[in-house]
Amino acid sequence: MKIAFLFDIFNERGGAERNAIIMAKNIDLDIYTTFVDWNKVDEELREFDIKELGLTFKNHKLLTYSEIAYRFSKLKLKGYDFYIFSRLYCISGAKNHHPNMWLCHSPIRAVYDLHDSIYNRLSLWQKPIFKTWCWIYKKYDKEWVRNFDKIISNSNNTAARLKSFYGLESKVIHHPIETERFKCKNFEDFYFAPSRLVKEKRIDLIIEAFKEMPDKKLIITGDGPERKSLENLARGCKNIKLLGSVDYEKVIELYSRCTATIYMPINEDYGLVPIESMASGKPCIAANEGGPKETIIHGKTGFLIKADKEEIKKWVNYLTPEVARKMKNDCLKRAKEFNVNIFIQNIKKTINEVIKNENIRYRL
Repeated sequence: MKIAFLFDIFNERGGAERNAIIMAKNIDLDIYTTFVDWNKVDEELREFDIKELGLTFKNHKLLTYSEIAYRFSKLKLKGYDFYIFSRLYCISGAKNHHPNMWLCHSPIRAVYDLHDSIYNRLSLWQKPIFKTWCWIYKKYDKEWVRNFDKIISNSNNTAARLKSFYGLESKVIHHPIETERFKCKNFEDFYFAPSRLVKEKRIDLIIEAFKEMPDKKLIITGDGPERKSLENLARGCKNIKLLGSVDYEKVIELYSRCTATIYMPINEDYGLVPIESMASGKPCIAANEGGPKETIIHGKTGFLIKADKEEIKKWVNYLTPEVARKMKNDCLKRAKEFNVNIFIQNIKKTINEVIKNENIRYRL
């Protein structure tokens, strides 16, 4: 079976990008995207033949998103038995490619559930541009999702958004991690927060908490538009290190040595950090919102808490290396439920089901 995999743009190290790599490793497919920023992606991506459609506006946010959608809408691939779409803007091309499936990480949050919070922090001249763009994009977005033969949600949380925003049902297949790559070497005296550095991840809240715990060490990895602001926030704090963007092997190594991980995003779609943490035998202190509620077993593989500075301090002080070590086996056991083999079997089964019944279409 010949499969095409369509992905918006590879310009960061995130959960969707990891999932694309896992898909490419385990299913014979051709990858189509607009642009690959080889300075910002995992080196593993070089193992695959990626076809770039081209992109003029590479770092212009709304212009970039619009161009990605436009380029995929004009794409007409031939010679494939199945088409898999991942991310947000490439779904404009679904109408020209059947039978197909959307691996939905989340509907575009800037247009839907995070619209107001993003709008409120924009400058006066940015607000009308953003508002207009979202209004137009929503109109097209709700048309594009009609063209899928099957929609897969990465979590129950994402499935609920699809139901709320589009009125669509979807099948939940939790995205996996390569559990065999993770190890538990030790429980050293530091806490780990891997993340894209954007406001929605609330890294500032984690830093504020650790600023008041000078005896507790924090290591943060990742990059993004908030990096400079976060570095300024942590300036002068010898217990807090921001390492910037590091390769995946370095992230795995830090997981293997930390006491525990800290994860405080706003209503995260799904979130791989808690699962990667558990696969490393390490509990995760996470916001009691969204995806982590589906993966963390409170009190056994981590702690689901209110996203609050005082709560973070309370649970970090409780979760010493000695306490974390006692949770190791439960963490490892839980992580096995998100193994790649389980995910790939479910994806292949779903593809076969769609091909057998390719006249089915989602309708709003």
